[in-house]
Amino acid sequence: MNKLRVTALLLAVILAVGGIVLKICGYDAQTDFEPTLPLDTGLSSEQAQKDLKYVYDTVRAKHPVFLIDDGAEKRFGEVYIKLRRELMDKDSVTVNELWEKSAKLVCTLDDAHTIVTASGTQYVGDGGEISKAYESGTLLSIDGISADSMKEHFKKVFPCEPQVSFYADYMLGVALEYGSWLTLLGADVSDGIDVVFSGNKETKHFDMTDEPPERKQLELCSYKIDKENSLGIFTLNRCEMSAEYTDRLLEFFGAVRDNNIGNIAVDLRSNGGGTTEVINEFLRYINISDYKLFGGTDIRIGGNLISYRDEITPNKHVENAFDGKVYVLTSQYTFSSAMDFAMVIQDNGIGKVIGEMPGNMPTAYGDKLSFQLPESKLVLSVSYKKFYRVDINKSEEPLIPDCTVNADEALEKLVEYIK
Repeated sequence: MNKLRVTALLLAVILAVGGIVLKICGYDAQTDFEPTLPLDTGLSSEQAQKDLKYVYDTVRAKHPVFLIDDGAEKRFGEVYIKLRRELMDKDSVTVNELWEKSAKLVCTLDDAHTIVTASGTQYVGDGGEISKAYESGTLLSIDGISADSMKEHFKKVFPCEPQVSFYADYMLGVALEYGSWLTLLGADVSDGIDVVFSGNKETKHFDMTDEPPERKQLELCSYKIDKENSLGIFTLNRCEMSAEYTDRLLEFFGAVRDNNIGNIAVDLRSNGGGTTEVINEFLRYINISDYKLFGGTDIRIGGNLISYRDEITPNKHVENAFDGKVYVLTSQYTFSSAMDFAMVIQDNGIGKVIGEMPGNMPTAYGDKLSFQLPESKLVLSVSYKKFYRVDINKSEEPLIPDCTVNADEALEKLVEYIK
């Protein structure tokens, strides 16, 4: 198994932030869903077909791809018919088998935000040890299933955009702490799991628990002033619009001004997304007259598509706005609105991006609605918008940093860059 390009430090950060839990669960934990039926529960063929049809009908009714891509209906329908026929040939279907087929169906959309997941799960006690072993390449197998096999299986049931498929590679490290995902990938968690690590190839048993892993919530934002290098670093760990964020921004730019700082960087290496409102608020402190947040947006409402293109946002910047150089630090974990933040800075010519290619595409589907399947109680989340990259000439390209370097070396590279 190849070692992932996520350092142990970054993986620890990834596992700490709330956004990653939202991504692996597929829906906001505050949403009031019934628990999914136990994954070994048997459904009749008719019940399973009903749920699969619910996925098919709901995605077709909500997702904008069917009003944008002429071939999407045919491709999606062909996969649905194939999977439904497989269900028709069975007398009984477990919830786990239904999840597998439903997940494969939505993965055909190549949309990282449209996903089928389970509501409620057990967790692996001390599962962080497994995640770290996966990241370091020392995980050999779980319940006799090789790590490589699990990785290939995961890519078939966890949605990602093919141009940035590496995002699924290390999201597996998070999934391996969840009993539901382990079951989907073939493990039997009923009496815990047996894990083999490289080295002495020792088998270690892990019990399951109802207690979710304790994840230290990273602070929303912080900043440092490096007077020696005339550099201010603003770290934003979640794209969350709040008084804490606005107050800290005000403090940061006050310190930048008071210390006559000529360079600032936004560190988004541990940011899995949130709201794009944080971008507008940040740019109020930058001396620019206007900018584009997106190259366009399509919003599906019923059978209609409402489209916006080339909308320019006037920037009502503060007095004495920052007029120096702007940088953004990224990692493969930088996702959704955090990726948009980096894209806005790069595509509007405001500054440069240093680090790794973020985990999703600038032109992508997003903003989702969540539903619960009637029989199995699996959860379906569906995008209803499509966002287009500011630089339309790069619409089909991932966000490539101006200076590509491993995420854990990005700050060091930035200091070299500005000297």
